[in-house]
Parts: sequence; structure tokens; C-alpha cells
Amino acid sequence: MTKDIVSVIRELFFVRDDCYPMQLDGLNEYKVIKRNLTTDIIARHIRGDITIGSFQINPKDNMVKWICFDFDGDLEEEFEKAKRLFLKLKQKGFSPLLEFSGRRGYHVWLFVEHTDSKIAREFAVKISEEHKPSEIFPKQDKIEKDGFGGQVKVPLGLHRASNKCSYLFDDKLKILSKEGGIKYIIKISEKERDEIKTKGLLDFLY
Repeated sequence: MTKDIVSVIRELFFVRDDCYPMQLDGLNEYKVIKRNLTTDIIARHIRGDITIGSFQINPKDNMVKWICFDFDGDLEEEFEKAKRLFLKLKQKGFSPLLEFSGRRGYHVWLFVEHTDSKIAREFAVKISEEHKPSEIFPKQDKIEKDGFGGQVKVPLGLHRASNKCSYLFDDKLKILSKEGGIKYIIKISEKERDEIKTKGLLDFLY
């Protein structure tokens, strides 16, 4: 395991290090681990020893640094919807990440400048309206300081209900090997974070 990918995963996906959700073996369920998130925990996720998610909203200020569009259902149909949103975001100048979740669907990720959860949600709902994702993260405009909010399984891990690994797609929608996916995420991390806004969004979209 290279140190680079562990630090990149932490930088891109995590806003808090005091706890993390861990998937239960054989189930599509998670429990909250109220311990510090360490580099070893992230490395074990990438190796497939455990599977963790990331709580999206920082309870201190209700800010987020990623958006996730979740497409679940018939794999062929959901891939077409996820693909169209991925290509639309790229056309608009964003740097999205397309992932097979490891079970029954796909995630389209956007890594953004620290943004208020309410603004991020308004943006996500509007930009994906015609693509009809199953779920959009953030789900909430804000959370209580002792709350957790929504979470999504972190890429490059094993889905413990299906026992299948997640995998990523490149810019041309070709499936990447795990090593290729690691290189791809590192490459994305070197780009500037996407800036989002809601004012004037409809003019921007069409």
C-alpha cells in the first residue's frame, strides 16, 4: 500500500476523523465506530480487510467537500443514467469520478471546494434532475453538532454484502484495474476542486 493513496483518500473523502461508519460482514448495513480514523483504517479498507464509509457533512460548520449521485437498480439502465450525468459534468468543466459501487449500482462523485451543505444539495438536485439518481448526497441541509448525517461507502473497497470490489472508470468510460483506479484518483486529487454555485445555475446548465 502506498502512502500516497491513503493520504489522497483521506483528503478527498473525509471531513472528520473522530469516527467513521464500517460495513457489517454480509450485510448492506453500517455501524458507527466512535474512534479516530487512522491511516491504518483507510489502508485496510483499500486492501479489502474492512469496508468503511465517509460521513459527508462536517458537524462543526455544515460544510461538505464532495457530492455523490447514487444510481441503484438494473445495472444496465443505471449505468446509462450515471454515464450521461458523468459526461454532462465533464462537458460543463467539472472533474467527476464514476464508480461501480460493488453491488447494484453506480456512484458519480464530485470533489468540491468546501461548500455549505444546503448550497451543495441545491446544486446537486438541479444539475441531476433529468438523470433521476436514486439518491443524492448531501441528503440534509445541515446536521446537529452531535449528529452524523448521510454517508457513502468509500471507493476502492469490497462491498461486504455482495463480496464484490468497487471499480472505477476512466475518462473514456473504460473499466480500470484497482491499480489503475488508484492512479486515477491520485490524478484527480492533483486538480483544483470544483467550484459550485446555485445562482444562475439554470442558465449554466442549458
